Amino acid sequence: MPLVTYFDHIANSSSSKPFKLSPFANMPLYVPKSINLSLNEEQLKAVFRKHDVNGDGCLSKDELMKAFRELGSRNPSWRVRRSLHHADGNGDGTISLDELDELVKYVAKQGYGIN
Repeated sequence: MPLVTYFDHIANSSSSKPFKLSPFANMPLYVPKSINLSLNEEQLKAVFRKHDVNGDGCLSKDELMKAFRELGSRNPSWRVRRSLHHADGNGDGTISLDELDELVKYVAKQGYGIN
């Protein structure tokens, strides 16, 4: 007998005790703590551009750190070092707009999205 039919049977049976649903009966069985959404490359670029707060066209380590925090990195300082290693072509310690494409490819490869 299917579970729903079984509960209907119990609820409709002539029992001396009335059948009461638990206050948790309508709750879903699983509720995730957060929802991870995948972002496309243009959306990731927008996240990084938003963190260029001084408007110089380059992302400093601090600006990258804030962007990775927004993206849900568990260890943003390590992720900043790795992203500079992968995307900072001229070695100046920042990510310029020209290097942003390489950064976004790296970040997308790591599976980052918005939490």
